[in-house]
Amino acid sequence: MPVGHIWKQPRHDQARLRPHPGASKSQRSPKPHYELPATRARKGKTMDKSGEITVLKRLLCYSASGTTAMAAEPWRNDVSAYTDRERLARERMVLFRKHPIVMGLSCDWPHPGTYRTDDWAGVPMLIVRGADRKIRAFLNVCRHRGAKVATGDGRASVFSCPYHAWTYGLDGAIRGIPDERAFPGVREGRTGLVPLPVAERYGLVWVLPTPAGPEETDLDIEPWLGGMGPDLAHWQLDTYHHHDRRLVRDEMNWKILVDTFHEGYHIGFLHRDSLSGILHGNIADFVPFGRNHRVIFPRKKLAKLNDLPQETWDLMWNTAIVYCLFPNTLLFVQGDHVEVNRIFPLEDRVDRAVMEAALYIPKPLANDEERQHWDANMDLLMNVVANEDFPAGRTMQIGFDSGAQRDVVYGRNEPAMIHYHRAMREALGMTLD
Repeated sequence: MPVGHIWKQPRHDQARLRPHPGASKSQRSPKPHYELPATRARKGKTMDKSGEITVLKRLLCYSASGTTAMAAEPWRNDVSAYTDRERLARERMVLFRKHPIVMGLSCDWPHPGTYRTDDWAGVPMLIVRGADRKIRAFLNVCRHRGAKVATGDGRASVFSCPYHAWTYGLDGAIRGIPDERAFPGVREGRTGLVPLPVAERYGLVWVLPTPAGPEETDLDIEPWLGGMGPDLAHWQLDTYHHHDRRLVRDEMNWKILVDTFHEGYHIGFLHRDSLSGILHGNIADFVPFGRNHRVIFPRKKLAKLNDLPQETWDLMWNTAIVYCLFPNTLLFVQGDHVEVNRIFPLEDRVDRAVMEAALYIPKPLANDEERQHWDANMDLLMNVVANEDFPAGRTMQIGFDSGAQRDVVYGRNEPAMIHYHRAMREALGMTLD
């Protein structure tokens, strides 16, 4: 039987931590306030038309030969990854406080004053586009008594704490303190909301949920992407428009939700009545980018490309493209839209998680017919996940808690699963095997 493309696991054990590349010599301390990934950046061909054709050729080969991208060998992961409370506490502190977290696409902040609040990473955050159109992020904490200065999302010219009406500008600076004579010298000591490092690049917005000094608020996202930048740039995510956002809470470990999107081995079985007529099962192309990765699943219509000139081949329309932006975000590039799923642990419980699913479309809605079309797309996504993937995930969580086995095994045909969980162990300072 022919063997698929062999993916070689990265040599994580020989990598070492690096300081922020933009730091001055005085800032290059052995223990920065956050840790850059130790995995090496991928050096390869930029995702362009030629790159699309190369991937499609690989997928056609896999499809014709009944193979897929393969890891060098199976890998076992201890079930404690999904059940251990101490490990969850470390994940929350390291993965969700010391790694940049995707907040959304740039279009989520279309105008000066547009803001969103976010608490899922474990700290209250406020992300706002300033009058200068620059994205800024702050701890959503009033410098007086600690109440939130904003809730939900919307558009504002200032933020006013509901408790005592301390007021802040879009740049986070204090604009007003009622009866300020009672607070002599306070404004000088706490000039505004506490800033967070933020990056807006490739049409995406990331925030590092750990306070930084005033000179460290511009986050260099490139070292965290591991060479994925050209791929992201290729899809022109800054041209999309937000359509819908929904939340799903469920009773399983947050990583089970993430795992759902890392392999197509289950498509022909779990999704036999929904997706198996659209996507090939157990066939995928896999590429790692540092701790991140890309998985591409071919659509059933892929074989028709054999009868078409290569210059007409289109990757978006013939595959489902999934980027894992470590540690918790899945970016889906589809034929006519983009989806972003952000997944977080919930309630400090190993068996509770929440997924925020957002749908982005290529142009603003023109009529009700278009709205119905995109609503139907969102409904399909949510129905498949909520009625097929997540019910299976719940039984997995119960199985992990039963003591039936010490570990789970990821097959050679699940290289993204292996890469993701090895990268996580590395990030957490754990042994890789």
